[in-house]
Amino acid sequence: MRFTKIVCTLGPSTLAPDRVRALVQAGMNVARINLSHGSIEQHLTTIRMLKDINKELKKGNEPPTSVGILLDTKGAEIRTGDVSEKLVISKNEEVVFSFRPLPEEKRKVITVNHDQFDKDVVDAESILIDNGILKFTYVKTNPDGSVLARACEDGSVGSRRHVNLPGANLSMPSITPKDWEDIAMAAKEGVDFLALSFVREAKEVYEVREFLESHDTHIGLISKIETRQAIRNIKEIIAASDGIMMARGDLGVEVPFETVPAIQDDIVEETRRAGKPVIVATHMLESMIDAPMPTRAEVTDIAHAASTRTDATMLSGETASGEFPLESVDAMDRVLKATEEHLFQNFTLAEAPELNEREARAHAAATLAVSTHASALFVMTKSGATARDISRFRPNVPIIAFTEQETTQRALQLSYGVLPVLIMFSEDPEETVRVAMDEAERLGLLQPGDHVVLVSDTKAGDTSVNTIQMRQIS
Repeated sequence: MRFTKIVCTLGPSTLAPDRVRALVQAGMNVARINLSHGSIEQHLTTIRMLKDINKELKKGNEPPTSVGILLDTKGAEIRTGDVSEKLVISKNEEVVFSFRPLPEEKRKVITVNHDQFDKDVVDAESILIDNGILKFTYVKTNPDGSVLARACEDGSVGSRRHVNLPGANLSMPSITPKDWEDIAMAAKEGVDFLALSFVREAKEVYEVREFLESHDTHIGLISKIETRQAIRNIKEIIAASDGIMMARGDLGVEVPFETVPAIQDDIVEETRRAGKPVIVATHMLESMIDAPMPTRAEVTDIAHAASTRTDATMLSGETASGEFPLESVDAMDRVLKATEEHLFQNFTLAEAPELNEREARAHAAATLAVSTHASALFVMTKSGATARDISRFRPNVPIIAFTEQETTQRALQLSYGVLPVLIMFSEDPEETVRVAMDEAERLGLLQPGDHVVLVSDTKAGDTSVNTIQMRQIS
């Protein structure tokens, strides 16, 4: 079993049902829908296709038995306007950035979609286009609100290219009107996760959570870390969120690129210790958009993420629009498994604070499973909290989480080392354990004679008590 989960972005290369089924068989745990592209109608079609595939998986005779559904919001971003032909820029050439068209301007004009661009750019270290491929330095603000800037290298600017202002605190809200429309759609459809782009403060996460609660739904909120403000507020953002995504593309433009690996490691560790899933994303197998084999640097990048015991790694363009989507998932799967095998040779449990009795019990269960070389940890859970508590100690033993809630089953697809299985719970805890053992055998997860550590309730007179037990599959 692979412990690190894989998130795959769906797109033109993989939107057909048979392609999605193939991604599942290749190792996809969570399907990501990028709301920056396409219409709500198209996204609804994709969501419903995934729900149909989950119904098929539910009836299967082997894992996986479900796939999580993650929607990724567009967020507040600055983009250039539409052009009929790319603007060719020369080094040291002065160009004008403007929210409005300037037909009388003699110099080349790059229009932007942000009406406060002239105010925000003053605090920026530079103006970057296409994740830093083209860089400009600020010269001055003109009386009409346009901005004069000087190009630092040769390049070209096409339509709707991404613009970064590193160091600036953008005046636009992190969650845009379009995002609220998409969030309402997500609430209605009951997806499993919402990734919130360009989060800067914890209060933005709380605003979305309040909105979801007012619509009587719970969706796991994944905050994407891609701004300097988010890094400064990381502890508060982790506390407000259900998970974190290290979105290294925009983050690598916002901060010096040489600091990204250290920031990534710190945030993975901080999020894990908080007991919440963390995803490492962006450019993990970028070369495989056009090539069937990864570069050695990409292999090392995935292995590094796995060695820090992140919950998940993510594929973006590789599976959304690439030529080799299935090969990309297979490559990531192979690297993750090989890295985990190496890590488990000299294994120690990860450290995490024990803040309450439940977390102390989770640590005890993980310790017992590792020390006895158990085949698996069996967890009976309704909300998934117990499984996540055990997962944060990163045992090298599979955590088979049995639940009667389909929403919990899908949500646990993002947690390290957790294999969620759907069963019916009985009023008698022992009967529930028997059903779980039978289902584990049916799915081929365990064989007769295997020993497992069981975290479950048991009867004590007229009440139930929480227990940790050793059991043998008969």
